[in-house]
Amino acid sequence: MSEKKKLLLFGDNKSLINDFFGQLSVNFEMLSCSSREEDIYGHLKYYDADALVFCIYDERREDFMILGGIKKLLSERGSSLIVAGDGSKCDEFERLMPAMADLVVRRSRTNTAPVMGMQMETYLNSMSVFRMSKKGTYAMDAAEGALNKSSVTLTDGSRGSFSAAKTGNDSLDDILAAAARAVDEMSAMPAQRTPGERRHVLVVDDDSSMLRMIKDILGDRYDVAAAISGKVALKFLETKRTDLILLDYEMPGQSGAQVYEAILENPVLRHIPVVFLTGVSDRERISAVLALRPRGYLLKPIDSERLKKTVAEIVG
Repeated sequence: MSEKKKLLLFGDNKSLINDFFGQLSVNFEMLSCSSREEDIYGHLKYYDADALVFCIYDERREDFMILGGIKKLLSERGSSLIVAGDGSKCDEFERLMPAMADLVVRRSRTNTAPVMGMQMETYLNSMSVFRMSKKGTYAMDAAEGALNKSSVTLTDGSRGSFSAAKTGNDSLDDILAAAARAVDEMSAMPAQRTPGERRHVLVVDDDSSMLRMIKDILGDRYDVAAAISGKVALKFLETKRTDLILLDYEMPGQSGAQVYEAILENPVLRHIPVVFLTGVSDRERISAVLALRPRGYLLKPIDSERLKKTVAEIVG
C-alpha cells in the first residue's frame, strides 16, 4: 500500500477544512494551521507536506500576498500549492493571482469533498516522481563533496537520511534518471492557461451528429475539438492539450472505458478531467460508469443547459 500524501491545510473556509478532515482521512495524512505567515512557515519547517492546501472563503487580496515567498519554498522542496473552495472564490483567486496555484479544486453540489480529494490525490500522484527528484537534488547538493568516498550519505533535511554503497555512480545515476523522467513528464504537461484564454474541450463520440451538437452548444465559450473514435482522441492527445474530455461511454471498437483507462495509465494525461456521455440509464449500468471514477457523467439525450453547467463547473 502506497504511503499517504501529506496535506497542510489553512484558510478561512473552516467548513471545507472540517469536511476534509472528516471525509479524507483514509486518503491523506493532514494537519492544519492558522493563516499567519510565520505559523505556515513554522509548520512547513517540521512537516514535510506534499501540498499546502489554501481553503479560501472571504480572504482579501492582501491576504494572498504572503503566498509569493511560500510558493517559492514549496517549489524548492518539490511540494505543491493547492487552492480549494467554492467556484466563485476560486475564480476570484485565479483572477487576482494568476499562475500562483499549482492546482485549483472547486467545491460544488456535485464536486464534493471526496471528489475534490480524488482530484488532489490524482494530481499529487502524478507529481511524485518530480517531488522525489527535487528531494534528490537537495541530497546531491549536500553530498557534493563526498561523491569520491566509498559511501555517500544523502540527507533531505526532513525525512532523515539514507546511505548507499558507491558502486561506480549507481546512486547518482538513479537520482539523475529520476530527475530526467520528471523533466520529461513536466515538459509534456499542459501549460498553465492565462486569465481570459479560452478553455479547450475534447469531445469523443462515434456519432457525428452528437459531435456537431455539442460543438454548437459549447463553441461560443470554449474551443472544441471533436474525435470520432478513441483511437483518434488518443492520437490527438499525443501532441495537443485540452482542459476537459467529454467521452462517449459506449463506442464500437475501443470503448469509452478502455479509452479512459489508457488516459489514466499515461502520467501526462491522467490529470485531465473526464466526463462520460452515456445513453444507459439503468442503475446497474450507471454504477459501472461511476466505478471508473470519472469527474462526472451526462445522460443522453444531452440537455444543453446541464452540459454547459457541468463544463463551467469543471473548467470555468
